[in-house]
Amino acid sequence: MRFKVPARQPESFKGSALYLAGRIKGLSPDRVEFVETRNIHTDDPRAAAALMEATASKSVRCKQPAYHFMITFDPKDAEAGKVTPELKRQIAQQVIERMGLEEHQLLVYSHRDTDHPHLHFLVNRVHPEKHVAYDRHQDGKRLTGIVKELAQEHGLNILRNREYERQLGRDVVEDYGPAVSDTEYWQAKREEREAQLPFGKDAVGDLRRRLKDDFYRAQTWADLNYRLAQKGITLERKGQGLILTDGERYAKLSEMGKGLRFQTLEKRFGQRFDDFMADRAAEVARDARERGLDTTDLDPASRRTVEAMMEGDVDHSPEGTAVRRADEADMDYRYWQQVEAAYRSRQGAVRYAHQRERALENQEKRDRGWLARRERSFMEGLGKVYKDADKARSLWEALEGKLGVKEAEDAIKVNPFLLGSVKGIRTGNIRTPEREQARRTFKYLMERRQKFRDARLRLDHTRSEIELARRKTKAVQREYELIQQVAGTPKKLKERLLERIRARARALERLSERAFARARVADHRKQQLEKAWRQHQERKRELARKKELSRELGFEL
Repeated sequence: MRFKVPARQPESFKGSALYLAGRIKGLSPDRVEFVETRNIHTDDPRAAAALMEATASKSVRCKQPAYHFMITFDPKDAEAGKVTPELKRQIAQQVIERMGLEEHQLLVYSHRDTDHPHLHFLVNRVHPEKHVAYDRHQDGKRLTGIVKELAQEHGLNILRNREYERQLGRDVVEDYGPAVSDTEYWQAKREEREAQLPFGKDAVGDLRRRLKDDFYRAQTWADLNYRLAQKGITLERKGQGLILTDGERYAKLSEMGKGLRFQTLEKRFGQRFDDFMADRAAEVARDARERGLDTTDLDPASRRTVEAMMEGDVDHSPEGTAVRRADEADMDYRYWQQVEAAYRSRQGAVRYAHQRERALENQEKRDRGWLARRERSFMEGLGKVYKDADKARSLWEALEGKLGVKEAEDAIKVNPFLLGSVKGIRTGNIRTPEREQARRTFKYLMERRQKFRDARLRLDHTRSEIELARRKTKAVQREYELIQQVAGTPKKLKERLLERIRARARALERLSERAFARARVADHRKQQLEKAWRQHQERKRELARKKELSRELGFEL
């Protein structure tokens, strides 16, 4: 079993339902083994689609109400007679329940026109009664777990979902081990970079043991960076903290043991990591210029000419030198990845600082409005009790300044005339209507005063927060401009990274089994480079296969 959530979701229920029912020209209804419905009293595709469209129209916020996904079965299970219509109906019901779609309108089509039996689910995300859209967040993660559970429960084979893995940039192990989280995938997609795969539990433990001494002996960020680089590990900024990566996998700094926290290391080294990375970026850029390797300012033809002159078309150096060059090219690329991560971190900090400032400014507007309402309420109360409301307010504030808030309230409760003449007249137990109203209002005057005071304090607090946020924005903007001066514009930085990727690919191209056998580099680095080399060879073979296929089909790739 496996699932598939097409990247391109349906734009209409009608088109999807007709296609799945085989009612489109060129298709046949015979492809449908059976159709199941939920919360719709018809299985006619046109009528069902019309009902779903009518329900979806009741939500003004949901822009894409049609949701389509598939469950596919292993052909070997089908050949063995395990995938019966009864089983498929049962699994369809279980998928619906475990996805939390029991109350939604949906159609389930079982198709038999391929060698792998499969189910199509066409769902209306808009709830028919609540008119709230079903949340698709992490639906792939949910379906991964559901498919695994159902396959185990029914004794079916679990197929690797290679398409889903490719979408997420994942290298998922057969038993559904460590994988890129959906959060990391979408963040990487926004930042236009490769998603990172976390180290497994055992690998984290091994990494902790290997790097323990390096963390405790390092005296500066530069010292720590050098020590880790000797073992093929680099530090990168991620979110509010740091990660350690070998180029493919990563582990959080907090996973390296007690006392190894981002802020703790910054305090110990006496330098912020972002400042170190700005210096590091300048150093890497300077070294590249001194080596004559920075050709990013040249046009493509000139760059290729210079690279050919520097590198030569064929590398005739000894095997050990080839491995060392690959090692240098790989680490050079990794160092620029560090710079890019620091660059992204500062971009994010600037973006967040501006968002924070705007949010506080909006809060200030709301606080001003709230204060105005509380002030009106308080003054209305004073106006109903005292003949001169403004004078009463001034005397009250003077009493608070002299006695304190609580003491002033107690004094006013004992003697309301401290704030001036009260409205109306009292003779014995007889009060005029104005005096009676004043008496009733006075009971709630302290509460109104407290609300007014709280509103004023809240506005003052928001204004102080705005001032702090503006200072923070200026500070992070300066930090961003500093690293921008070194790394250049985002386009320039991207060009640098692409150049390092090409240089790394050229270095890997010159490696061989014999080179690894004779190389004198640390074992862990040799393993990393050998893995990168094998992946490079596999990509070459895959590209060659695609080119061959394109020639057979009569078009250029």
